[in-house]
Amino acid sequence: MASRRHLVEDIQRLMETLGAASAATRPTPWLNVDLSMPQLKALMVLHHRGIVRVGEVAHMLGMSPNATTAVLDRLEEEGLAQRRADPSDRRAVLVGLTEAGTEWIAELLSANARDFGEVLDQISTSDLQALHQGMMAVSRVLHQSQAGTAAISE
Repeated sequence: MASRRHLVEDIQRLMETLGAASAATRPTPWLNVDLSMPQLKALMVLHHRGIVRVGEVAHMLGMSPNATTAVLDRLEEEGLAQRRADPSDRRAVLVGLTEAGTEWIAELLSANARDFGEVLDQISTSDLQALHQGMMAVSRVLHQSQAGTAAISE
């Protein structure tokens, strides 16, 4: 039986192979994204953090407030994000995804999983059960990690 380290390395190689094979056989929706990397990163911050102060977005992106404002201007023009005054501090500005922005990012993030359904349909039930069990374990670890990170940042 393979050692734990070898199993982890093999799974990592398999994930790389799956990613490359998927990219080679299916056009990815990421290729149709007409946003700059800072704009896409800002959307991801808003997707994961919800409504936050513009300064927090700037901090998370490692950008100046002026550069962040330019990024958010473009996202507002596209109807993906919306700014408003912070009711608890009139000097601060809050920003969050619009409904269209939420739908857009969800569509982008779920496209590969939906396409992968065709592959999963060709796998035996016993292999699907094993895959499901493994993915549930990964999901649990990720959720525990997120909960730990959230507790630290509070």
